Amino acid sequence: MRQRRQTGYTNRWQLAPPIAGDLLGQSQVKRAARSGIGVHTPHRSGGSGDTLQQQRRDESILSHPPPPPPPLHAATPAGPCASQDVQLSRTSANPEHVFYVVSQQVVRNARPDAVLESLGSMWELHCPYLCESETLAELYRNSTKQRHTLLQDRTGSDMREKRVRRGGGEMKLRQDGGTGTSRGGLTRPVLLPLNINHPSITKESLSFALRSMYRRDECPDEWCEAVLCTATLLRLPQLKQRCLKEMISSISFSTVCDFHRVSCKYKQASLQRACERWLEMFLVTELSHRIHLRDLTFDLLLKTLLCPRVFTSNEYELFRTVLYWIYLQFNTREHTLPSHSTIIDFFCRASGVFLEQPLGQTYAPLFQALHLHGITEREHMEEMQKVKVFPHSWLHVAFSNLVYSIHSGGNMHITDFSRQAVRFGMTVSGDHCTRTVGLYGFYFLLKASRVGESEAFAFSMERLRHWDPALAESCRTTQPFSMRAERCVCYRISVQSCVCGEWQERSSGELNQVFGLSKRYCRSEVFTVDGLGTPALVMFSLAFPST
Repeated sequence: MRQRRQTGYTNRWQLAPPIAGDLLGQSQVKRAARSGIGVHTPHRSGGSGDTLQQQRRDESILSHPPPPPPPLHAATPAGPCASQDVQLSRTSANPEHVFYVVSQQVVRNARPDAVLESLGSMWELHCPYLCESETLAELYRNSTKQRHTLLQDRTGSDMREKRVRRGGGEMKLRQDGGTGTSRGGLTRPVLLPLNINHPSITKESLSFALRSMYRRDECPDEWCEAVLCTATLLRLPQLKQRCLKEMISSISFSTVCDFHRVSCKYKQASLQRACERWLEMFLVTELSHRIHLRDLTFDLLLKTLLCPRVFTSNEYELFRTVLYWIYLQFNTREHTLPSHSTIIDFFCRASGVFLEQPLGQTYAPLFQALHLHGITEREHMEEMQKVKVFPHSWLHVAFSNLVYSIHSGGNMHITDFSRQAVRFGMTVSGDHCTRTVGLYGFYFLLKASRVGESEAFAFSMERLRHWDPALAESCRTTQPFSMRAERCVCYRISVQSCVCGEWQERSSGELNQVFGLSKRYCRSEVFTVDGLGTPALVMFSLAFPST
């Protein structure tokens, strides 16, 4: 036998849950809704809307007692079909409905102890769970205390009980603003008004934060500023830490800039360090090829360029990244990153030298952070001349130092190794990796290889002779080649890899060694790193001290 429930105020009945064939019940529901009558819906327990309105009237009555009220009439509370109603609500995408479904499943359709009024909605809460939020717990205590204070201020003559007929049974209006029956006392839910003016907090984030108090394994659509801001406002420390952890683990080219802004806004040092660490490793390899590069702030880009750990395959790639970033600052309507030739043409069409103009001078620190003396490839140097970015004095110094180093056997004026060393990077994703690089007429083979079957890797470099097969034919015919018997090299090998979910750096430190042409003296010392995961980012920094 199917159970029915009352719909509206006309003693009409509807099957619960509604079925497609219950045309009479559906018609009665629609008619009651058009008439403005409160119909029991799955996202509100029986009489909760009436309860809140009655509570507000009661608070006004406590301050200014009116004449005795007329008999009360209300809809019958939900019966055994409540759990079925909860399941039906799952089909709704409304944040309030989603929260109601989860909370009612946890509390098994228990009546609420409090109702949060926020963002234009009502959220039914229960004491064992709302106390997890320091903000809601404090609000609940203050509201309860205020209610009790108003009750105590009433005189004895104003505290007469009024017996009424409700739902077929006798009930009485209690002095605490609730109702009581002979079977036990039922306390009306406390109204908790919470004004939220923060633009980042949405109904979806508030719904998730409240759901997380009832069920710890709840997940939002995305971990973002709205969730972190809501957890901060409600003072939910566990949710806040979980949000930070999830945001750190989801840093990518599409989120790093926004997450760094959020970390600075809410002073979250761990998230800020993680974003800056990601940029040090992937600014060149990932972000520089995406339109999201435009969201990078000037200060953060400069800080990354000045960091000695920044990874790049060569110095030119950092120069190219700066050009792309500046282009995107002046062309904010771009939806995709244009081709390299388009960006180069943009700077070539400039009416004057970019860094000599007042607007361009603000970007000068970015170019000063680059190791321009390390750009030695012919096509790259021609591009530096072609774009109208550098003043003549900058190009003169860079090219003069290059000519001096070539003619003096590679000598460089070294005063600060980390600022003057030329960097060459490679990504190790397999058991072996090699790369040939050249600097001022000297060529080296950079090597990385796994040690046996272990997780250790060995890193080294070897000076190449002009007849070595590892040296490309183009290098022997079109590039300068030094036949100097010995060359003192100051170098450093840095390896960055992910260990136990955290990126770590291990470095050989600054080493000095004389490289000769014979097999005995052409190889460097082997730098071994244990417990290395792949992929690993390996950086060789080279400098030639004057001899």
